[in-house]
Parts: sequence; C-alpha cells; structure tokens
Amino acid sequence: MEKMQFIWSGETELPAGWELQPHVHDFFHLAYVRKGTLIFRADGIDYPLSEGSMILIPPFVVHGVPQDTHNLCIQYEVLLRITDPELKSFFSSQNVLVLHDASNLESFFAYIRTNYRTTDSLCSSCVDSFLRTILFSFIADKPSPEGVSGGYVDSSRYSPLVQRIISHVEKNYNEKYDLSSLAASLGFSKSYLCIVFRRETGITISDYINYNRIRKILIILQYNGYNKDYPVHELAYQFGYTNASYFNRVFKKLTGMTPTEFINTISKYDDGPVQSAFQEYYNEYLDLKRHPIQESLEYMRGLKDILEKNEL
Repeated sequence: MEKMQFIWSGETELPAGWELQPHVHDFFHLAYVRKGTLIFRADGIDYPLSEGSMILIPPFVVHGVPQDTHNLCIQYEVLLRITDPELKSFFSSQNVLVLHDASNLESFFAYIRTNYRTTDSLCSSCVDSFLRTILFSFIADKPSPEGVSGGYVDSSRYSPLVQRIISHVEKNYNEKYDLSSLAASLGFSKSYLCIVFRRETGITISDYINYNRIRKILIILQYNGYNKDYPVHELAYQFGYTNASYFNRVFKKLTGMTPTEFINTISKYDDGPVQSAFQEYYNEYLDLKRHPIQESLEYMRGLKDILEKNEL
C-alpha cells in the first residue's frame, strides 16, 4: 500500500461496563460501531457513538472508554498510519472526527478486516480504495466553520451529540415533540440527552424546539400578520402548537410580546420604519449570522425593544 500502512484490523466486542484505560499512540485509530452504543473520551471530550457511526482518532490524542458508559458494543477497528504526505498532514491537523451515519460503509469495514493482509494485488487495491473512501467520507461530512451542523445557531462549541440534537430539532421543528423518538433515533436514553443538552446549552431541548418554531413564525407574521383573515392559531398549529394559550405564552416568553401585539405593531407601519427595523434586526441577529444558543435567545428577546424604539 502506498498511501496506507496497516497495523491491525479486526472485530472487537466490548462487554457492558468494560473500561478502556486512557492511552495514546503514534498511529490513527479508526472505529465503526456495528452494534450497541459507547462513549469515546478523547482529550477530555466525550464522543457518544451509536450503531452505524464511526470515529477517527489522530495520533498522540489521549483516548479511552469510560466505565459504565456503554452496553454490549461490537465494533470494527482499524489501526493504521497514513504515509501519503498530503493526507497525513490533513488528517493529523484535524481534531477527532465523527460520522454518525456511516452504515453505508459497513461492508467496506468488513472487507478491510478480512483482506487487509492480502498479497493479492487486486484485493489489495480494493482495500486501499475502500479505506480512502471511508476517510474521505469524514471530509465530505465535515460542516463549514460558520454554523456547524446548526442552520440557525453556531453549534461549533457543542459536543457531537448536542450538534445532532440541534440538527434533528431544526429538521423536525413542526412535528409533535417526542423525546422518546429522538432518544431512540440517536441511540441514547431520554435522561442522558436532556442532561447533556442542558449542561452544554443552558436550556432544555423543549426550549430549543420552541425557539426554532417562534423564529420561523415571526418572519411569516411579518408578511402575513396584517391580513386580518390570516388565522394565527392555524399557523401555530402547523408548527406543532395544538393549544392556543400555550402558544401565546411561549411567544411572549421568547419575544416579550404576544402574537397580537407583534402583529399590531408591524401592521401599523406597513413598509415603514418598524418593518425595516424588524427585518434588519432579524437578518443580522437571527438569520444571516450564527450565534450560540444563549446569545440567539437574547437577540430574540431584544426584538420588543427594537420595535418599540422605532415605533416612537
């Protein structure tokens, strides 16, 4: 192999409660979870993995598996050195890389495990090609620096698990909130998801769902709220709110205004300074730029002050 040097590849089984002591080595550690869940701890950061996910740990990164953080877990592992200078430079400069939906690559891992020591030239070429496909999948999945994984917030400071929760919420904002389904789709318990999310963001998952919904509703009301025939309660229903009084409470909690107050303020100044001020503020702090969750919440609460200031 010209670009890869294999040290070992195989299938390993980690019994529930088994601990991998923190250690470090001078080669890459690639792992794919076939069954179960586990947490890799690398340089003090937890990387939760579920079935179908994979992780690449660069050389000289201290890593291990804490005790009692996983059930029975079966995984494919590849220990290797990257000899190609350009690839080695790129992957060595990265932090730990995680791809949570890599199930389409499982057959590649199985082939590598069986054939990485082959002397057959064709088989060897396949192993090399499959491994490079796996590595390049990390690059293809790597999000842009602005707004990592989150379309509405900057989630770059959060753990991979919290980024996955944020992404899931943003894609399913109008569906009924179902923590059980979310936990099942991510492969972790409800209590664990809630604890991790609140610890890192300062708010609950339910709070973040409401933030996403109200954010979308605000811009719709700006363009349609002045129409007296436009049913606000039906709009709220389309975004997952089946109770009008609850929707009003959430809206006021996040913006400082009721939906009616917001509509009345905007509609009084159709195409005027209030409309312009809202649009400019919304674009700057809630749409075009990405901010961490707490900052985004503060900017949403600041809408009332902006509108009142321009209404005078």
